[in-house]
Amino acid sequence: MNQDPLGAGGRRVRDDGDPEVFAKPLSDGSVTVGLFARGNSGDGSGRFLDVENASTAAGAKVLIRDGHTAAGQPWTTWAGGEIRVFGDKCLDAYNQGTANGTRIITWVCNGQDNQKWILDANGSIRNGHADLCLDVDHAGTADGTPLILWTCNGQGNQRWTRELRD
Repeated sequence: MNQDPLGAGGRRVRDDGDPEVFAKPLSDGSVTVGLFARGNSGDGSGRFLDVENASTAAGAKVLIRDGHTAAGQPWTTWAGGEIRVFGDKCLDAYNQGTANGTRIITWVCNGQDNQKWILDANGSIRNGHADLCLDVDHAGTADGTPLILWTCNGQGNQRWTRELRD
């Protein structure tokens, strides 16, 4: 969260037991958000949403990783429902998939419905096109576990923490 010319530091904006959220203002007026899904009794992995190997290539796998300061963990939410990383890559349901198990990747933001997400009050992030939730595959908690779409069920592997700012 420290790769912006503004030079402002990030800060914890939420820590109420299980979830933690870190936010940092950026030079363009947006805010980058670090999501830390922490929990007990299997209700979270304690890991962050990340891009595999901080790859900026279209089609890079999205997974959970331990927290770090590399470029693949700061995500921003946009008014149109996009969740972006690296400025121009969006969280994307692969090949406009609508089935359980569809892989989650990054792709150049293009405004298509498979890149539009709904941030539900219970902490789930739902793909509006598929009406399925962002899910840690097989409720995994290991560093590097990939993300998929799956029927929304409210379990810990589908609950994310975030803070939205205008």
